[in-house]
Amino acid sequence: MAERAGVRIDGNTLRLGEGVVVRFVRTLRLPERGTHPLPPGLGEFPLRRVADYADRVPEAWRARGGVLLPMYLREAMWLGFAGTTEPAALQVGVGKVCAVSGKPWRGALARDPQNYVTLPRQPWLDGINSGRGTVRQFVAVPLGLGATVEGQVTGEETWGGLQLQAFGLRPEALARWREAERA
Repeated sequence: MAERAGVRIDGNTLRLGEGVVVRFVRTLRLPERGTHPLPPGLGEFPLRRVADYADRVPEAWRARGGVLLPMYLREAMWLGFAGTTEPAALQVGVGKVCAVSGKPWRGALARDPQNYVTLPRQPWLDGINSGRGTVRQFVAVPLGLGATVEGQVTGEETWGGLQLQAFGLRPEALARWREAERA
């Protein structure tokens, strides 16, 4: 991810394209049963380029590139989008499962079911859509033991991690939006 054009690490912030900002925020792990208020943010995870650790990461990571963040097993997080400056649709995948719809990942935007968050209107995403109006937290689990969202939805555990894909407005629509913002 970090090696691709338009993606960069800025401190503990991931910047996608010209205006999308993503922060990975440490939080309390909530019980899996019951309804709970949103947990607090407990600081941002540091981000690092996979390429900077090429001698210490698995070959599959080197081949895909991207960024990494240190998490303890079973640690929870949410994604913050504060600071996003221009409208965009952001797809969030968890092991190639769409966190917004809970369905298998598709690289194109879809409205039914919606598979993206609308930025900057949505300030955060606290987990994965698990149906019936419920959300499961983003939690670090080992790949290959059947505990991942990917394994539960697709029956396979191949990708793991998070996937992010941002779609900005087309140039004409972005120009209209910028003009409206100035007014």
